[in-house]
Amino acid sequence: MKTVALLLLLTGLLAPGQGYKSSYKGSVYFVCPSGQSIGAMASEHSYYHHDRTWVFVCRDTYGRSGCYWTDFANDFEQLILFECPAQHVIAGMSSYYSNTYKDRRWNFYCCKSPSVSANCHWTKYLNNFTEYFLWAVPTANLLVGVHSYHQNQQEDRRWAYKYCERNNR
Repeated sequence: MKTVALLLLLTGLLAPGQGYKSSYKGSVYFVCPSGQSIGAMASEHSYYHHDRTWVFVCRDTYGRSGCYWTDFANDFEQLILFECPAQHVIAGMSSYYSNTYKDRRWNFYCCKSPSVSANCHWTKYLNNFTEYFLWAVPTANLLVGVHSYHQNQQEDRRWAYKYCERNNR
């Protein structure tokens, strides 16, 4: 229930964004509409499922072209340290779950955008293991990177994100 209310809240805050919510242990496949990139996300961990649900919301990127899916950015239980190439934004995310590893492999949908500046920052970790988190890309910024590591004892990941200022072209 918390994530449904959150999806409604995020969609309202980021209108005209598009929203998506995944299920535990199911595949994640989310791509923002043309002209948008991921502007916010939330994730909730379940001890029972040993997995997270994900909520993604898009917002305007002001120009987007040349989109493509990357190869997987991680193996199960391994580090993710991913950035789209320069002048690209993350406009989609995809993953699949393994019952054996109780983890996911992720790949990303990168799109070229003239709006991305070189002034970029990493967030601190947004969650401790097994905690819920909600994060919106700061206003006038665009999502470009993901950092995450897995811990077997918790059967979960911690997450941080890289964002860059948007050019005013």
